[in-house]
Amino acid sequence: MKRILVTGASGRIGRALVPRLLEKGYCVRATLNQKPFPDAWRTEVESVVGPLTDNAVLAEAAADADSICHLAGLMPPVPDDDIFRTNIESTYRLLQATASSSKKPRFVFASSDATYCTGWSKGPWGSPIDESTPQNPMLFYGVSKVLGERLCYHFEDIHGIPTVRLRLVWILEAPEVLDLFLTAPYKEYLEDASIWNASDVVPVPREASGRPFMEHICDVRDAAEGILLALEQPGAPGQTFNIAGPESFTYDRASPWLAQRLNRRPVPGNCRGIHSYEVSIAKARGILGYRPKYSVYESLEDALSRRQS
Repeated sequence: MKRILVTGASGRIGRALVPRLLEKGYCVRATLNQKPFPDAWRTEVESVVGPLTDNAVLAEAAADADSICHLAGLMPPVPDDDIFRTNIESTYRLLQATASSSKKPRFVFASSDATYCTGWSKGPWGSPIDESTPQNPMLFYGVSKVLGERLCYHFEDIHGIPTVRLRLVWILEAPEVLDLFLTAPYKEYLEDASIWNASDVVPVPREASGRPFMEHICDVRDAAEGILLALEQPGAPGQTFNIAGPESFTYDRASPWLAQRLNRRPVPGNCRGIHSYEVSIAKARGILGYRPKYSVYESLEDALSRRQS
């Protein structure tokens, strides 16, 4: 039975991935630092307790692992110092522990589309973002993921560790997709901050010019399947893949659809500093056989069903 080490197992993606690994008969080992494991699979998962910056903890965690899935990471508004320790230092130390293993396990690294600088970007995108698009992060979080990828390249070249880099877009559970539309994370960039305050509104974010804002997210269930493929497919090592939902969407279309379902009003608002983008998953489709199922509409339907029940 193959043993897979998962860091960040109690996080959003880990909670979706670990049950899939158990279903497929893998022996799962996971690092445990702050968040406890879900009760549903706590007794089935081998745990290694301690911080990911502790060499002894990582040596124990990586020992005898056939594959390693490094999901642990922090995002803003966490301070940059904490992002450095968790996203950069822990990746370096885990790769060191991996290099010391006689098995040379496959190492799957969870990177991000923030390395390209999507959403709150420096300018508009003229075409879908593929893996050859230059990385130009605006936030330190994106910088940390670029450095994590570079560490993977280095340990692959020098130590022969087969690595897979996954550039994940905004990963959300279905209820979080609904919150994305209703809580309006772009509200602070509105030209008129009051227009989305009413309780019967579904915001419709637009670019500052009034152009429809296009975004690309991913349901966590699709993300888990993409990571599972990266762990299993023979063509994955040595590659970088974008992982995203089946298609991008515009709020100009999706928000009115949701507003009708909720008996609310769709209200457009121009927001400073946001630019439409779409992420190409053609490479993941071709090499991994990645077939995401959950468009933003499927995720919203799921969230609305859960809300009613």
